[in-house]
Formats: sequence, C-alpha cells, structure tokens
Amino acid sequence: MNRVGKLALVAGILAIALAVPIATAHLIFLYQASVTVKPVTLPVVFLTGPEASEVGLSLSNKSNPQISLTIPVTNSSGTYVYQALEVKAIVGSPYLYVASCSYTPGPALTSVELIVYPTTGSPSSPAGTITITPSSSGCTASNSVQLTAGTIYYIDFLVQPSLPIPYGTSSGTLTIYFGLSNESGTVTVPAP
Repeated sequence: MNRVGKLALVAGILAIALAVPIATAHLIFLYQASVTVKPVTLPVVFLTGPEASEVGLSLSNKSNPQISLTIPVTNSSGTYVYQALEVKAIVGSPYLYVASCSYTPGPALTSVELIVYPTTGSPSSPAGTITITPSSSGCTASNSVQLTAGTIYYIDFLVQPSLPIPYGTSSGTLTIYFGLSNESGTVTVPAP
C-alpha cells in the first residue's frame, strides 16, 4: 500500500471514529413515571373577621391555627361576639373541631359556644355549633362542623359566665387550637 492509500485508510477510520459519538449523541431515552404527592393546598384558610378588632383577636400558626381574643365578660347571662373569625373552605368537605383548649384562671365560665355559619347566611341557622366547657383544670370541647369547599364561614362566640361574677375577679384567657378531620387524600400526578 502506498503512502496515499495509507493516509486515505487512516482518514477513513478517523472519520468513522468521529461519526460514532456524534450519531450516538442524538439518542434520547424516555422514562415514564407516576408520582403520588400530598396536596400542598390547605383544606381551609383562617382569617380575622370583620369584628376581630373589637375583641383584639389574634391568629397565629396558620397550619395548626391558634386563636386568642379578649371578650369582656360582665354579669349578664352571656356576651355575644359577632364575626370575629373567618374560615374559608378551599377543598373537600373537612370537619372543623377544637383539637385542644386551655383556660387560665378568671371568671368561671359555664360554656363558650362557637357558632359557625356561611357569610351568606345568619347565626340563627348555623352550619353547626362547637361547645367548649372551660375550667381552671382544663377544658373540654364537643361537636364538629362540616365545611363545604368554596364557602366562607364566620365564627361567632357566645360566652356564658357563671353568675354572679365576684368583684375583683381577674381576666381569664381561653386558648383554642382548631383541628380538621376528613381532609382530602393524596393526588396522583400523571407523567407528561
């Protein structure tokens, strides 16, 4: 083989060697996957209501909401606070309940009712009522209220003290932690 033939052979081998990586660089591998994730949307959102400032309502820890408000309790049979808290149901039909509560010493209370009703309705026809019985040793709560997605609710408070309230009784603090049950489950996201 002469020198030109050898160079042509080397050039041919070199061209093939360079063409193989270029051709394989255009190979695309497709994978199909299915991923199951828990929705990031909370089933409800808690907001301060239109009358929240009247009772100094504060709302914290929105994922496990804790509310605090100051309700002036007098020697009347009950104190009613309108539209102090709002709950917006986003998805599903969760049940709203009081997960836990505590009461620091103050005037003895017979009960505190949480009246839950749609903003388009009235407290006289509520979606439900949650009753809290506070005491210095703790408190208990009964009932739950089912919420409907796409609906905004007000929560009113009816505080009923044990009468008479002795002169010089200090203020008490009722702390309420809300909970939700029957939340929407997982969602399957298909691959693109």
